[in-house]
Amino acid sequence: MSLKHDKWYTRIFSDPKIIEELLRSFVHEPFVNELDFSSLKKLNTKFIPVSERSRHADVIFEITSRGQTAYIYLYIEFQSTVNRFMALRMARYLFEFYEEIQKITKPAYLNPLFPILIYNGDSEWDAPDRFSDLLHKSSIPKDFLPEFRYFKIAINEISKRDLVKIRNAVATIFYIENSNAAEIGKNRKELVSLLSAVLKKHGGVLVKSIVDRIYQLQRLPPTSKTIKTINDLAEVSSMLETRTKQWEERVLEKGIEQGIEQGIEINTIELVKSMKKNGVTIETIRKITGLSMEKIKQILASKK
Repeated sequence: MSLKHDKWYTRIFSDPKIIEELLRSFVHEPFVNELDFSSLKKLNTKFIPVSERSRHADVIFEITSRGQTAYIYLYIEFQSTVNRFMALRMARYLFEFYEEIQKITKPAYLNPLFPILIYNGDSEWDAPDRFSDLLHKSSIPKDFLPEFRYFKIAINEISKRDLVKIRNAVATIFYIENSNAAEIGKNRKELVSLLSAVLKKHGGVLVKSIVDRIYQLQRLPPTSKTIKTINDLAEVSSMLETRTKQWEERVLEKGIEQGIEQGIEINTIELVKSMKKNGVTIETIRKITGLSMEKIKQILASKK
């Protein structure tokens, strides 16, 4: 997992609205209903040490519950292999966080914190979520032993059917993480339906970012574009269908890996012409595609 992917996840999960969707849809604990999401704000975590071996990102939010400040700690794990001692690693990060808070604010008491692990690797996550499960059995009373537990969200354990039912931005992101190029092409209408729901709630900027994620996962050039309307999404669906047929032909001719690399390519020229045909202004096309006015005019003037 590259640093580019790390930054994408960190940016997406730095949005309070996304964190609210994550908690409401994937953390089935009673306390979630008592959180005041209007108070949710992201904290600066640059001071938190990062293991030189770990491939992860941290996001910490402050939130109010019953008038009391609390923290939501999001630990995003990118490693393909499962770390059996994740409970130890996360506990260390959290205590270091508390230590810094204590130094800075000098509180009499520390605010409670809810730790979430998001794992997007392929292997089954079978590491203990309780620190006590990493200890040998002992005659030492449990009251004197350290305890810590994190809440696990393993993306590869969530079925696509459940994600489709949830129909929000986080579910769409997890849907994409659970799909390869062939599946995205085959289920393009389902994906466009999910993106449509995201568009209605969050707008085109987030849809653009999610489409960029598809490019990243399939190792395609980052020809990013912001999709503003449901009609544009439908156009993307049509293009996916065309490109999927080409992908299938390439699989037969050149092998699976080459096919995957070409599986969901979106033709910018077709998109520009389609939007113009549907009455979208050149200025809007420029904002959506990121192309210059001169390039757009060249595309529209061409007969190809």
